[in-house]
Amino acid sequence: MKIALLFPGIGYQCEKPLLYYAQKICSQYQYETIQVPYTNLPRSIPEAFSDACAQTENYLDSIHWDSYEDILFISKSIGTAVAASFAKKHGVSCRNIYYTPLAQTFDFAPQAGIAFHGTCDSWAETAVIEEKCREHRLPLYIIDNASHSLELQAEKCTVRQNIGILEKVMKVSEQYIAHGIYYRALQSGEICRELFRGFIRRQNVQKCLRKENGAWVIKDAPFIDDWSENDYQFLVKCLKNTVETGGLVYGAFCGNALKGFASVESALFGSAQEYLDLSCIHISEDMRGKGIGSILFDTAKDWAKKKGGKKLYISSHSAVETQAFYNAMGCVDAQEYNQHHVELEPYDRQLECLL
Repeated sequence: MKIALLFPGIGYQCEKPLLYYAQKICSQYQYETIQVPYTNLPRSIPEAFSDACAQTENYLDSIHWDSYEDILFISKSIGTAVAASFAKKHGVSCRNIYYTPLAQTFDFAPQAGIAFHGTCDSWAETAVIEEKCREHRLPLYIIDNASHSLELQAEKCTVRQNIGILEKVMKVSEQYIAHGIYYRALQSGEICRELFRGFIRRQNVQKCLRKENGAWVIKDAPFIDDWSENDYQFLVKCLKNTVETGGLVYGAFCGNALKGFASVESALFGSAQEYLDLSCIHISEDMRGKGIGSILFDTAKDWAKKKGGKKLYISSHSAVETQAFYNAMGCVDAQEYNQHHVELEPYDRQLECLL
């Protein structure tokens, strides 16, 4: 049995987008869902927290926690502190989604989960939330210029931009709810051969694209693509260098196991210095088809754009299924070719994606 409990904020109830859609996702994956209905909270954080905790105690008094094999607490704002406090007090072992946690939330040693924060959140300082999440090893997703509701200010955005933010937040939330997948940037010191012990590169390729007379055509080209031990050692060396030279290595994890990763190099190139290189993107065979690749790709795009890139460059595997992924991500044939990639992998298709 699985159960998901939703802990609202002072003015952010379960009918508002983050909690509303999170509950919909939980129902989709057969979770029993409960909205914790504390009401009439004062605006003062200490008083509101005390009242919300008391109401939560009464409302959840009859739940038999031992009956559930998967317990998920989804909380917003002050609800993140209420959820963390309740779990600690009652010894409830649960996974968590913390939407815009407060600094007070971390007083209760919050359990494993993921957290979301906007850099224009007037209820919590970004530096404090970042520090607390690092201290508690809690993956943190930051939305630039977003408020406490994870929305951009009305005068600086369009409705569609806020819908886009909500879509990304729900995409990450769904993967955590359904599969326990979370994402974070990797540091050089943790990139080693052991990191890839649970990673399965294997790809059973049947058909590939080949260029003939200036056009890409599908050809039978069956082979198994996998990495040798030497390949893994070289990969480790390359990814460490990416981080150490200012690039990004971003991983998808299930538990402690790495199940996907993407890397973007830091150096701009091309005649107009507009390209940044997506040097790697791979998903473990056992976790493909769950949307991990699209989140990694979107993260790579966002990072590259912040670094001044205009286009993401991809020297892409020519397998039909790989090409279908890049096509879905909006990639097209590169206007300029990176000769290093062409010489290194002559059968790759050189692509770009506008940022």
